[in-house]
Amino acid sequence: MLTATLTVLGIVLAAVVLLCLYIYVSQERMLFYPRPNDPELRAHWRWQRVEIPSGRQVLEGWWADGGAPESGLTLIYFGGNAEDVLFAARNAGRIDAKRMLVVNYRGYGGTPGKPSQRALFEDALAVYDYALGPGGAEPRELVVMGRSLGSGVATMLAAKRNVRAAILVTPFDSIKAVAARHYPAILVDRLLRHPFPSTDFAPRATAPALFLIAANDNVIAPSHARALARVWGGEKQVHTFANVGHNDIDMHPDYYAVLNGFLQSLAQSNTTPQNLRTEPL
Repeated sequence: MLTATLTVLGIVLAAVVLLCLYIYVSQERMLFYPRPNDPELRAHWRWQRVEIPSGRQVLEGWWADGGAPESGLTLIYFGGNAEDVLFAARNAGRIDAKRMLVVNYRGYGGTPGKPSQRALFEDALAVYDYALGPGGAEPRELVVMGRSLGSGVATMLAAKRNVRAAILVTPFDSIKAVAARHYPAILVDRLLRHPFPSTDFAPRATAPALFLIAANDNVIAPSHARALARVWGGEKQVHTFANVGHNDIDMHPDYYAVLNGFLQSLAQSNTTPQNLRTEPL
């Protein structure tokens, strides 16, 4: 009897150790899904391509004209996992901004390097500096927009730099909280190296924010987006779209109407970001 009990305990212990090892070693593959850009889109946008220094790497990005040049707004777009940001550039004309800047993170598309939480945050700060420098924008014109994984990047940037506003599409409170739905919380707490703690940054973000949530999101449950919205430090609008999920939220017939209504309200406002931030990571 004792031998059988010890055998069972040994099997359970071995399974826990293997699970811990799997989470620790494989989390980059589980969290980051870099993909190449569509060759036809790369060819189409080749004249709008720019290079942005970020640490020892050089990011590749593209400028795309928005649908409302009179707005004066510059949108910096941070994509989600497995997303080709050139598809977002292709839809820039449907958005009521002057222009949009889309960027491949480190390790994504043709940008060299390996993705990590710190790498993506460093890339975001570099893109911000580029937009203000060679890009010729001002903080009062910059709107950061992040989708899914990119919402964590955009939230950090809104907390550490002055921006006009933030748009967060299918966002999360933290990757740690999302992961805890699928794995034991004690393992996630101890092993996760890339928590993307958006709820830590959000209270320090004073710019107005638009939260776009998919009611049928089975990747990031809507409760995670609402948890982030509750702690946002500035004014916020929260919209939940019925009958769409994580990957097709932008197919909802009201998606661009809500997005553009928010941007139009910004363009008509003379509010200027205060208390210029230059916080390090």
